[in-house]
Amino acid sequence: MIKKVTSNILKYPSGYEPDYIIPKEYCEYRFALGKHGTNPLVVICMNPSAAKENSSDYTINRIINISKLLDMDGWMVFNLYPERATNSDLLEEYNSEIGKKNIQEIRKYLVENNIKEVWVAWGDDKGNETLKKGKEEINNMLNSENIKEYYYGTLTKSENPRHPLQRNEKWDFTKKNYL
Repeated sequence: MIKKVTSNILKYPSGYEPDYIIPKEYCEYRFALGKHGTNPLVVICMNPSAAKENSSDYTINRIINISKLLDMDGWMVFNLYPERATNSDLLEEYNSEIGKKNIQEIRKYLVENNIKEVWVAWGDDKGNETLKKGKEEINNMLNSENIKEYYYGTLTKSENPRHPLQRNEKWDFTKKNYL
């Protein structure tokens, strides 16, 4: 069952529609969403929400606008856990098979595209065990592949990198802070 993902539907900015979606069919899980490029902005957020092939959402459009600001020619979004939910409190208990598939898809893209650093922007997990486990596995995979994690602005009170929509200060996109 897909959990409340019909609100906040937007159009993609013209020319920035996704061409990399896993899976292609809209379903309960989304492992990857983005537009190929030779220099893409690669982001790891919390969990997917409403965006799909033909409609975007606020988070994805903010990421696309930041990729344009940074003169990047593509964008790619992955998540700590691939289950769709507009409210992370509604995520199911962590499923190790789904978690492994998530890590495989992220690793595959990063390695095949020679990505050396990713923008981590998942916000606070609020003690959600599914997100905590996903974060642990992603951090382990990034470390094993020697891929750097960076964020913009300041960390949250819980020491997490802010979600693209959780901006309490003006971000300087010329300055990356590394975890």
